[in-house]
Amino acid sequence: PAAALAAESLLHTTSRPQAWPSWARHNGISAEALRYGQGFEHLYYLLEAAVAGLGVAIAPEPLVAEDLLAGRLVAPWGFSDTPGQLALWLPKRAADGRARQLAQWLKNELRQAL
Repeated sequence: PAAALAAESLLHTTSRPQAWPSWARHNGISAEALRYGQGFEHLYYLLEAAVAGLGVAIAPEPLVAEDLLAGRLVAPWGFSDTPGQLALWLPKRAADGRARQLAQWLKNELRQAL
C-alpha cells in the first residue's frame, strides 16, 4: 500500500517541493506523515540516489522510462497526472536557430516517449 512510504526516506528536488505532498494527497495519505530524506538540486542526482538505494524518488514518467525498462528503477504505484510541466529556459542571447532546433527535438522525443 502507498502508506508503506511513511517508513521510507523520501528523496526530493528543491525545484518541486510540492511533489511529495501532492502525491500523498492523491493517494489518501497525510503529507505530515511523510519522512523526507536528502534533497537535490537536480533531478538527475535524485534519480541516481534512488538507483543507489538511498531512498524513494518521484519523477516524471518520460524521464525514467528507460531506467524502468532496464530494471534500474521500479514504479510500484505507477504514475499520476499532475499539472507540472517540463520547460526549456534559454537566456535571450542564446535564442538563435540552434535553441529552436533543440526545443523541437525535445518536443519530438517526449512525444514519442508518451
